[in-house]
Amino acid sequence: ATILSNLGGAWSDLGDAKKAIEYHEQALSIDKEVYGERHPSTATSLSNLGTAWRSLGDAKKAIEYHEQALSIDKEVYGERHPSVATILSNLGLAWGELGDAKKAMEYYEQALSIGKEVYGEKHPCVATHLRNLGGAWSELGDAKKAIEYYGQALSIGKEVYGERHPSVATMLSGLGLAWSELGDAKKAIEYYEHALSIDKEVYGERHPSVATILSGLGLAWRELGDAKKAIGYLQEAYDILRESYGDEDPITKGLRAVLNVLEKTN
Repeated sequence: ATILSNLGGAWSDLGDAKKAIEYHEQALSIDKEVYGERHPSTATSLSNLGTAWRSLGDAKKAIEYHEQALSIDKEVYGERHPSVATILSNLGLAWGELGDAKKAMEYYEQALSIGKEVYGEKHPCVATHLRNLGGAWSELGDAKKAIEYYGQALSIGKEVYGERHPSVATMLSGLGLAWSELGDAKKAIEYYEHALSIDKEVYGERHPSVATILSGLGLAWRELGDAKKAIGYLQEAYDILRESYGDEDPITKGLRAVLNVLEKTN
């Protein structure tokens, strides 16, 4: 089951969530047979399935799996355990994708509280929970609060990962978005460019994470009134996303629509 689980994880990393689900389902079936329904290994397989379903865009199905995993882990480890915090965080991400930032935040707060209790203030898990809270505040339209949480996450992230790590890039990108929402496009561009330089170094030029930052840069340049620069960044982001996910992906379509409007009006 462990090998199947690892294969599922590898397919997830490669961006093939369907293949990941196949392997995680096989792992779950073996775990249930070998260990029974209420075992930590069974919970891990359920949680892995939840993450894969979220990657596939089915957040409701993800929540079902994560809730089953949470129930087992609480029973086995108690309420204040790192495994419980991880599942709470995953539930937050799934609720966030369903558009319920308040519910997501409740889960992130619980995960953060456990993380600080178990690991102390300066730990990668704590940085992740703070980053997720920054994202939730951003979704709720409170950019100042988002900046506060992203800033805390960034400070810990740099300390625990070093300056050139993808997690640090995610925090910088979050700060870029929040400053953009506050109306400071110049500051946003500084953060986005820093994030872009890290992600290109880590993932290469043609990765979806790179596309996300490029689209942020494009929108920030549009705010500054430089349509030519905006179109350049957005086109580059669109090309990468189309290459990665195809024409029918909702994000690819959304970006195409923004480009169409910009190209018509400039």
